[in-house]
Amino acid sequence: MDSRKWFIVCTGLLIGAIAAILVKLGNPMNMGFCIACFERDIAGALGLHRAGVVQYIRPEIIGIILGVVFTSMFAGEFKARGGSSTLVRFVMGMFMMIGALVFLGCPLRDVLRMAGGDFNAVVGFIGFIAGVGAGVFFLRKGFNLGRAEYSHSNAGGYIIPIIAAILLFLLLKATVFNPDAGGPI
Repeated sequence: MDSRKWFIVCTGLLIGAIAAILVKLGNPMNMGFCIACFERDIAGALGLHRAGVVQYIRPEIIGIILGVVFTSMFAGEFKARGGSSTLVRFVMGMFMMIGALVFLGCPLRDVLRMAGGDFNAVVGFIGFIAGVGAGVFFLRKGFNLGRAEYSHSNAGGYIIPIIAAILLFLLLKATVFNPDAGGPI
């Protein structure tokens, strides 16, 4: 096996190990690591929904964002990018996240659930494959949002890391936004 394939295998093993460690440290048994679910939890923690069980500022998302930004800065690869059709990109991303949550998680969690023996995740995986197939169909028919272009300024690239830093502050300060738990909203 060449080095690229070994890298992919080792990355998969590392992600699986991290998911198992996160379960051991308290994440739900069939989750471990789920980007869509963690973002839903952060939205709840900020008072954007009232499902009390899923209201928590997830440090995993903060760590991913800040880790990627600092790594790209250290490597000299940090570049802000933007693309055309911003609203269309936002709406498509929103529907992707809603679809992920309907099937109880992102593709990563879906694979982790199947690995744990949850055969309901197979239905989600079939839905994911159907969505990718629909996307490929439209791309082959000529659908295009335009190329992402590098910005002349990196200022826009700092927005998400600043939000992540604010979330980290709120997490460490143990800020509560849920009124049932004594929060301000």
